[in-house]
Amino acid sequence: MASPPIGPRAHGAIDYGFVALQALAPSLFNLHGPARTLCYAFAGTQGLLNTLTDQPLALRRVVPFRVHGQVETPFLPALLVLPWLTGALKQPNARRYFVSFFAVALTNYLLTDYRAMEKPAQRAGKRIC
Repeated sequence: MASPPIGPRAHGAIDYGFVALQALAPSLFNLHGPARTLCYAFAGTQGLLNTLTDQPLALRRVVPFRVHGQVETPFLPALLVLPWLTGALKQPNARRYFVSFFAVALTNYLLTDYRAMEKPAQRAGKRIC
């Protein structure tokens, strides 16, 4: 079975792009109130995780790349659930933005090989002594 096409370097670059987009979204899409706050919170969270993940574009490699993927698992639904819970989706621009951002982030998540940084024996599911 072929591994997903997005590796650690590309995923890191995409994530940094996501951080920039989240940070700029309130100005670009005229988001205010909870939508603005959530954009900045998402940008900060994603930025911190990405800078600390073991990937070629990291500032400090503390979090294994596989764990990065595990952290993104609940983060993805939060991209829609938190805007809904806070009422941010009542703004038409915010609704379009968060739903679109979620779709792109989900695609990135599904196409990333989170096991790419593991040694071949780990990828095969074997224990390394």
